[in-house]
This record gives sequence, structure tokens and C-alpha cells, in this order.
Amino acid sequence: MSQNIIIRTPNHLGDCLMAIPMINNVGEAYPGGTVTLLTPSHLADLFRPNPAVDGIIEIPPEYQHGLIAVVKIKDMISSLEFDIGYILPPSFGAAAGFKLGSVKERIGYIADGRRLLLTKALPLVEPLNSVHRSELYYDLLRRSTKSDLEYVKPKLFLNDDDINSGIKLLDGFNIKATDRFACVAFKAVAESRRWGMDNYTELIKGLISKLKLKIILIGSSSDQEDGDLLAERTSTKEVINLTGKTTLREAAAILSLSQVFVGNDSGPAHLAAAVGARVVVLSGADDPKSTTPIATVKRLIYLENLECISCVKNKCPLKNDQFMQCMKGISVEMVFDAVKELLDK
Repeated sequence: MSQNIIIRTPNHLGDCLMAIPMINNVGEAYPGGTVTLLTPSHLADLFRPNPAVDGIIEIPPEYQHGLIAVVKIKDMISSLEFDIGYILPPSFGAAAGFKLGSVKERIGYIADGRRLLLTKALPLVEPLNSVHRSELYYDLLRRSTKSDLEYVKPKLFLNDDDINSGIKLLDGFNIKATDRFACVAFKAVAESRRWGMDNYTELIKGLISKLKLKIILIGSSSDQEDGDLLAERTSTKEVINLTGKTTLREAAAILSLSQVFVGNDSGPAHLAAAVGARVVVLSGADDPKSTTPIATVKRLIYLENLECISCVKNKCPLKNDQFMQCMKGISVEMVFDAVKELLDK
């Protein structure tokens, strides 16, 4: 008898990309089963053309967190009679929604006091954060099914429509797909991971003048104002601000056509890695062992000698000269040289 399987995806772009290997192999672990994703609506396009996915249930933004989200998830899935549910977010609420939604077998890692909500609760690998998150998601499937599945790194497949849509968008800004351009994600949500507008201004000027690159700014709609300011401070002719102006798949297509991506360990960095772009990643408060983008060609800029490195705090707790030293210690020259090295290869 075929099994009806539901997977609660993570809430963030980078985490969803890291979950792709697990999602793609659920069908192999459960031959003949149907796979439905429960995912935030702003991330649904990431999975829509995926042949490993049979259906998608979109979670509206207002129902992603809190008690109201638990009730809403119950209402969305209870009538669909799911046999098996994989819960990738570590939250109590994600597990509670599956419990109230009558998912028969609920599989997830032990976290956030939710052990009793799971029918198959697996302990996290010790020490914590010693395994990359993508492999952690994959191991949830492998361990729960006792299957010897082979891990394959995250890869987002783009179709002709995606590529053509990205090319058309670039054409609207007088950039051809054959032009040499770099994609830059200059903003990080967490304050502790921000390299700063002054640094990105100087870097972009160097990429334009010395490496003859055009620059595409990538990000969300909340980055648009800063993107306009960055374009104005550098070169409005050679810098195109596409923050908030692309769909997920358009951004992925543009990243796939670029010569290189530069930015923090963030959703856009993982998207760039998943479509095969060369990636330069600035890492500080984040922990590369568990979350760095898994790119084929990558340069990680990381001040590993610092005692506070990889603190995973969203705000730097240090003061005076030590404040944000993991980001301040990364010079424009270091990033420029990393970009040049990748382009020279």
C-alpha cells in the first residue's frame, strides 16, 4: 500500500535549499509513496517544478509561528490523512501541528521539549553543530528508515522557462546573459553578520574598475532602499539593484549566469551554490561547519583565529575594539583577492 507522506520544510531559504537532498530522496525510501510539502508561501516556488514532489501546501506568512500557526496547520492537513510526517524545523509548534493534524507517524529530532509529540524521536548528533545541516536533514530520513541512501549535495535544477525569465529580466536593464557580471548580496538579517555598506562600496568599485565586472545586487524587498544607496555610491551605470525585483527562480537563474557571487552565509549564498555559481562567502558569527553553502567552487573568508568566532549570536555582545571583529577584520583586499582568484581559475 502506498504511503501518504508530508514534510514540514524549514522557514528560511538557506535551510530549505539544504533540505533538498532529503526531500529528493523520500520517494526512494518510500517507493510508491506520495510526497507533499508543507512550506512557507514565499518559498513554494523553490519546489514547484521538482519531480520528487507531488503536492505543495503553502503556509501564509501570518501562520508560520506561534499558537495560531499550530491551529492553522491542523486545519490545513487534518483532512488529508497523512501516514508519515517529517518535521524539519526543530520547534515545538511544528511538531504540535502534525500531532493535532492527525499525522500518524511523526518523525523529527529531539528539540524544544517536543519529544512526546513525536512517534519517532531521534537524538541530534553530538556534539551539536558538528554535522552540516544539510546532512543532518538527510540523516533524519536515512536513520528513520534504516536505509543506506547516498547523500548528494544540494542542487536546484532550472528549466528553460527559468533561464529565459532571468535573461529577459536582465535585458530590461541592458545586461546580456553573456556579459561578465557578479552578483552581490550585501545585506544580512542578523546584525552580527553585516560587513557594512562602506566595505561593499569599495569592493564593488574595485570589481568594476579592475576586473571589468558589472554588478547585480540581489536581496529581498526590505533591501531595496540600501541597494539604491549602494548603487548611487558606486556606479549607477554598472550597478543594477534587483533587490526585491525577482522571483526566487529568476534570482536563481541570474545567479547561474553570473561569473561569481559575493556575500554572507545567507539564503542568496545557498541559492548561488545550488545552481553551480562560484561563491565567495564572508563568515563570522555563523558556523561554517553546520551552515556554509555547499558550493563546487568556493572561497570561505573566515577569521578562525578569533576566540569568539562562530558565536552564532545575532548581535555581537563584545565592546570597544572587539565589537564585530569577525566582520571588521575582513578587509576589502581579502574579498577582492578571493574573487580574482576564482575568476582567474
